[in-house]
Amino acid sequence: MQELGLFNQMWAAPGMSDREAVDNALAEISLADELGFTSVWIGEHHTIRDAAYYGRIPAPEVFLAFVAARTRRIRVGTGVKVLPTTTAQRAAEEMSLLDLLAQGRTEFGVGLGAAVPGSKPRAEKSADFRSLLTDILRLLRRDTSTGLPRLSPEPAPDLADRLWVACRDDETIRFAAANGLNFVVGQAEIGPRQARLTQAYRDAGGTGLVRGARIAFVAETQAEADRLSEDAVRLYFNQMAGKSYHKEATDAGELPPTADTLEEMRRQVSFIAGTPERVAEALNTYAEQLGLDRLDVMPASPGLATDAVRRSLTLLQTEVRPRLAVLF
Repeated sequence: MQELGLFNQMWAAPGMSDREAVDNALAEISLADELGFTSVWIGEHHTIRDAAYYGRIPAPEVFLAFVAARTRRIRVGTGVKVLPTTTAQRAAEEMSLLDLLAQGRTEFGVGLGAAVPGSKPRAEKSADFRSLLTDILRLLRRDTSTGLPRLSPEPAPDLADRLWVACRDDETIRFAAANGLNFVVGQAEIGPRQARLTQAYRDAGGTGLVRGARIAFVAETQAEADRLSEDAVRLYFNQMAGKSYHKEATDAGELPPTADTLEEMRRQVSFIAGTPERVAEALNTYAEQLGLDRLDVMPASPGLATDAVRRSLTLLQTEVRPRLAVLF
């Protein structure tokens, strides 16, 4: 079956209440389930930020248990669970319990999370991440040879096979490949840089699935897509420009230092907006560039009106999905 999933960072502007942000997301996920989207991943974020917007879900497993109870088919996943905030046993227990509640409709993306002031150096943090993940794999595989306990509830026999690792350093990429784990890249980095990561995973012998995500907004005409998404594009560009992945790309000469048009802003932060034909073309190019096995779209972003997001969801499923290359 050709698969198309959703990825929701649960971003909302400071002026939107937590209640409204959560209710909007729940309504959109219910619609996605009815439309036939195959999965929904929810981002994990902590604390209120002094920014144009910030994520509202610190414990995605709690949110996803509620989602699983309200939906029929859609798979639910963490995108991504920030392992350094927890212990291996607690993480594995939460995975096992959510999988039981969702009747096996679960996937688990795991990662290091963003760097914060006062945190350990990246190399040390990555080493800790690999150690945590090693114990999580033992727990999920019911391996007690090193003294780890048996979990209650017991993990499903294939639960470890549904782990997806988000990482960028060579050693952790090799770890993911050596342990038969799936590999995931997110929204916030340009395709060519992500393609080098997915290729490194394959070169290291990775045989798992590779997954990627892109913001995608669809309208009947390009003019309408431009009009309805302009505020969201400008907000997202201002949030991302000159920071983190965007700064790395500009410093490396892979992106120009400025963006003078709406189209250039969209290109630099990988915000796809347009007609079904144009969005499908962009998603096909992205999937081919990275060699993806799974593709997620992010239909919601601060600055997009709720009714426009729901119309876009319908167009993504009915008009874009049939135009995607049969890769998934």
